[in-house]
Amino acid sequence: MAHVHEVKDRFRSRLAAADARSNGFRQKLLEDGTRALRPVIEVLTLMAEVLNEEDNVHGCITGLDPVIDGDNFVTLCAKLRGIETEQKIKIKYGPELGGTNYISISGLNQRYNERLVPGASTSAHIGRVIGSDLHLDEHRGTDLADVIRDVIEDFYVAQIEQRSHFAIAA
Repeated sequence: MAHVHEVKDRFRSRLAAADARSNGFRQKLLEDGTRALRPVIEVLTLMAEVLNEEDNVHGCITGLDPVIDGDNFVTLCAKLRGIETEQKIKIKYGPELGGTNYISISGLNQRYNERLVPGASTSAHIGRVIGSDLHLDEHRGTDLADVIRDVIEDFYVAQIEQRSHFAIAA
């Protein structure tokens, strides 16, 4: 049997090499995901800046930094917080069975889903609906950013209009 120190050293060495490979993979995945989601991150950041301006009392947007979750997906969970309501939009980037990467979105309503994936078309180039999630080609970040911008505007404007209607009724 091998010497105890040799066994420990070999095991430590293999663990360190596996950690290095895993960390390299996760770093590359985060870089690729951040690049694919850059248009969405930029829109969310711009909209959050407007909400953070002085004298703005309409709410905030949080969750703008992508992270790698336990399933090795780059995840961005934007929380739109209004005065009395909140909406979460969860966006994931990662591999699909077969090895291609995609963007998965949940938290949009049917009207916005329809803009990204027109009802009759389920082409992989356009996207598809799986359960309550949309799956888009990884190169459709700009399309998604346009829809996210509209979601954010509609969310906050609807709150203002709703409060106005309650004030008039009272």
